[in-house]
Amino acid sequence: MKRYRWVIESVLFLTYFVFGISWLAYAPLMGDVEKAFDVTHARAGALISLVSIAKAFVPLLAGLLAARIGLRWALLAGAGLASVAVAAPLMPGFDALLATRFVFGVGGAIVVTLMGPMVMQWFPRDELPMVNGLNNVAVNTGITVAMFTAVPLAGRLGWQTTLVVFGALSAVVTVAWALLGREGLTAVERKAVEKASLGEVARRRETWIVALAFTGPLSLYLALNTWLPTHFQLAFGLGKAQASQVTGLFNLVGIPVAILGGWLTGRLGLRRPLIVAAGLLMPVGAAGLCLSADPTLRVASAVVLGAAFFLYVAPLFTIPMELEGMTPPRVALMMGVVFSVSYVVSFLSPMLVGWLKDTTGTFAPGFMIFAALSSSLAVGGMLLPETGPAARRATSLAPAH
Repeated sequence: MKRYRWVIESVLFLTYFVFGISWLAYAPLMGDVEKAFDVTHARAGALISLVSIAKAFVPLLAGLLAARIGLRWALLAGAGLASVAVAAPLMPGFDALLATRFVFGVGGAIVVTLMGPMVMQWFPRDELPMVNGLNNVAVNTGITVAMFTAVPLAGRLGWQTTLVVFGALSAVVTVAWALLGREGLTAVERKAVEKASLGEVARRRETWIVALAFTGPLSLYLALNTWLPTHFQLAFGLGKAQASQVTGLFNLVGIPVAILGGWLTGRLGLRRPLIVAAGLLMPVGAAGLCLSADPTLRVASAVVLGAAFFLYVAPLFTIPMELEGMTPPRVALMMGVVFSVSYVVSFLSPMLVGWLKDTTGTFAPGFMIFAALSSSLAVGGMLLPETGPAARRATSLAPAH
């Protein structure tokens, strides 16, 4: 395949990486934001939830946008919208801040929906699991950087300047995509695979199973990254920096696990086992991390949770690319449906956890609700078809009846 594919992959990864930094950098600085704008926990949670709301409907539009103007230009539009992160912290009021966060979320939704179809254009099938593992950990790598650096930087620069610096990274990467981004198919090749409809994708049961599998973990992930630093400070007396770093730990663990998951997915030739295993481990790791007063058990739980959060990403998002009859436009539309459905549900999780904290005095009930819901991943893994090469070989070798 084209050697230029690694240039494309590098810029794609960086685009979603810097998005992740600006997305969750607000979480460890939430106390500063609440104080500056005089808002409640539930209202402040909207800073994270609004990004998710954008991802609830924009992915469907992203697939249609790509069909009209091409993947390169649609991705550039998404990266450009995400660049408003540089201006968000400077907004004069909380409503204006929320509005810019929504626009930021629209940009991120376009990018995440179209990364997979772009990868399909550039990479051969046997490289897809590893590349999908890398791309699906890009945002989490950014979140990890935010969790470990936001508080120290804010101590030196102030919370506003820190968030502006993070947002500026998105603007830099947008320029890089404008200069380096390319389509992976010729105009003739694109026309040959352009036939795809939303109705066709929506009628596939796999679309809804992938959405079910993804919704539970995503809801838990957003809830924990938004409120876990604050929970650690209030429940266990951790300092702001330490609370943020413990939260960052499960994200940090996930980076090598996601890459390992991509490698294992390719080596095993199977997709479903890693999905089911992650879905069974996730509620256990989340409960230990949120409820244990023992620092050692918290660290062990963070490792288990980080492994569960990221082990499934490569196989789950490779399956749609391997289904019979799938093309980049069809994958774009399927991912649009999946992300829209998942974020329609999950955008509520930070606000619900914040509301339960205001009501009950503790974050624990909200965390446990979403820990239980994360087992939807295991259910989805059991229902999905096995699309890996090992399963295809077994089918081809089976005797005819």
